[in-house]
Amino acid sequence: MAWTNRDMIGKITTILFFLFFTLPASAERPIHQFRNIDHFAITYLTKVQLKSLRDGVEYCGLFGYREDGTLAATPEIRGEIDHCEPALEPPGFRVIASYHTHGSFSWDADTEVPSLEDLLTDIEEEIDGYIATPGGRIWFNDHRKQEAYLLCGRDCIIADPDFRECNAFLPKAHYTVESLTARFENDTGDC
Repeated sequence: MAWTNRDMIGKITTILFFLFFTLPASAERPIHQFRNIDHFAITYLTKVQLKSLRDGVEYCGLFGYREDGTLAATPEIRGEIDHCEPALEPPGFRVIASYHTHGSFSWDADTEVPSLEDLLTDIEEEIDGYIATPGGRIWFNDHRKQEAYLLCGRDCIIADPDFRECNAFLPKAHYTVESLTARFENDTGDC
């Protein structure tokens, strides 16, 4: 097989890197087949993360397909410290996922995993979701399976320079509604 496109090699290398090297060896490795939208989301969230960290607030929007079938993102909307509501999709835009950042690092919030509200909202709206964290992680909320998967681990994208990992409360690589609920119920706020 002849490689005719160096960009293709770069994309494959990037995907393999995310799949095999970003999760700690002790982490669960849930089965999640990377798709074009995953690579697109990671690339797009890398750009949005810079604004989010600079401003200390969430940014959000939607991923989907234009009428011509191309994958696209709606412009990011500036939210608040712990909330963001994306604008309505433009005419002819077929939404497949939401996206948002978790702002900048704070010891006062468990921002390294999707919130229970993040997952439940995606389930209710019947769309998937992508979340970027201050530690540079990217999460995927699967509304059909009603689960959240870590797509790529700490420092996958730019992280807040002030970020400090809470080794007493590390994120797992996979959450269900029940296990995410348990995580928040067991959060003592101590690190």
